[in-house]
Amino acid sequence: MTFTKFALSNLKRNKVRSFLTALSLVVSAATLTIVLSLDRGYGAAVQNDLVDKTGIHLYVTKEGCPIEAASVIAQGGLSPLYVSEDVVAKLRTMPEIDVVFAFQLFSITTSDGSRTDIFMGVDENVAKVKPDWQYASGGFFENDSSVILGAEMARLEQRKVGEKIFVEAYNREFTISGILKRSYSQDDGMIFMPLHVAQQLVDRVGKLSAVAAKLKDVSNLNRTRNNIRAMLPNDYFVIGSKELSDGIMQFFASTRVIMFAMVGIAFLISVFGIINTMLMAILERKKEIAYLKCVGAEKNDLLHLIALETGIISIAGSAIGTIIGLILSPVFGNMLRKYLVAYVPSGSIADPTLAIVLLSFFACTIVGILCSLYPAYRASRIVPMEVLRNE
Repeated sequence: MTFTKFALSNLKRNKVRSFLTALSLVVSAATLTIVLSLDRGYGAAVQNDLVDKTGIHLYVTKEGCPIEAASVIAQGGLSPLYVSEDVVAKLRTMPEIDVVFAFQLFSITTSDGSRTDIFMGVDENVAKVKPDWQYASGGFFENDSSVILGAEMARLEQRKVGEKIFVEAYNREFTISGILKRSYSQDDGMIFMPLHVAQQLVDRVGKLSAVAAKLKDVSNLNRTRNNIRAMLPNDYFVIGSKELSDGIMQFFASTRVIMFAMVGIAFLISVFGIINTMLMAILERKKEIAYLKCVGAEKNDLLHLIALETGIISIAGSAIGTIIGLILSPVFGNMLRKYLVAYVPSGSIADPTLAIVLLSFFACTIVGILCSLYPAYRASRIVPMEVLRNE
C-alpha cells in the first residue's frame, strides 16, 4: 500500500470529521477569494470611472480635502462651499489648458427613499472632456426644458427621445433630447441638463460644484496646477483626478478593514480546526502508530503520512472554496453596491482574476499543510513501548 492510499484510508475512517475540517478551509478560501476580488474590483472601477474614462486632469474646488471633494464631485453632494463662475473665465485665459468644463452636481432621493438620482448641469464642453460621450439616439439640449439621460437611467425610466420625464422634487417636467450610449461609467446613471437650469433648480446661480480642466500636455500637470493656484484666492484648491480617485478609496478604507478582518477570522478557524482534527486523529491512532514504528516506520515516514493526510484535505478544501468564491464574488459585489456609503462606481465591483484565484488556493493549501507540522511532530514522538505496555 502506498502512502497516498494509506492516507486516504485513514481519512475515510472518520468521514464527518474530515469533511468538517475541509469545510473550514472551504470557508477560508471562499472568503479570501471574495474579499480580494471586491478589493481589486472596487479600486479598478473607481480608477476607471474617475481617471481612465475621462479627459479631465484637474479640478478646481473649494473643498481642500480630497475626500470631501470626492463626495461633492463624484456623488452629487451639495456642499455649502461653491466655486464662482469667475474662475471659468480666468482658466480659459491660460494657454496650457485645452478645455475648461464647468458643472453643477446635485442629487435627489425619491419620496419613497428607494433611489437617489444624480443630476449634472453641463455646457457644450462636456463632450470634449468625456471621451465616451456618444449618443445612442437624439442629441444635445434643444432648450431649457431638455435633458439627456445616461443609458442605465433611460433603461430604468423606460424612456425614449422626445418623451417626458417628471422631476417630483421640483415639480417640473423635462423633454428627453438625447440618450447616451452605454459607457460603463458613472454617466450611465446620470441625468444631464443645461448648466444654468441646474443652477436655478438648486438656487446656485453663478455658482458651481467645481470646474474641471483638460490640459494640452499632461506632462505639464504639476506646473499648470501651481499656475492655477497662484492666480486664484487662497480658499480655492486644485486637485488632480488621481487624487480624487485616492480620496474615494479612503472612503472605502473602513469597509476594507472589515473585509480583511473576516479573512483573518476565517483563517484562525481553519488553523485551529485542522490542528485539532489531526491531533484527535493521532490520539485515536496511537496504538496503530506504535505498531508502525515497531515494524520499521521512521519519524520521516510519520511526518510524510500526517502531512499527506492534511495536504489532501487542504487541497480539496482550498480548491472547492476558491471555486465557490469565484462564483459568489459577483453576488457579493452587487450586495456591496447596495450598502456602500462611499462612491458607487458604475462598473463591476468584483474582479476575480486568475492571480487572485491562484493566490487564494495556494495560500489556504499552504496554511493547511503547515498546520500539520505540530500533530506530525506529536506522532513522531510516540514511544511504542509506552503505548503497547499501557494497552
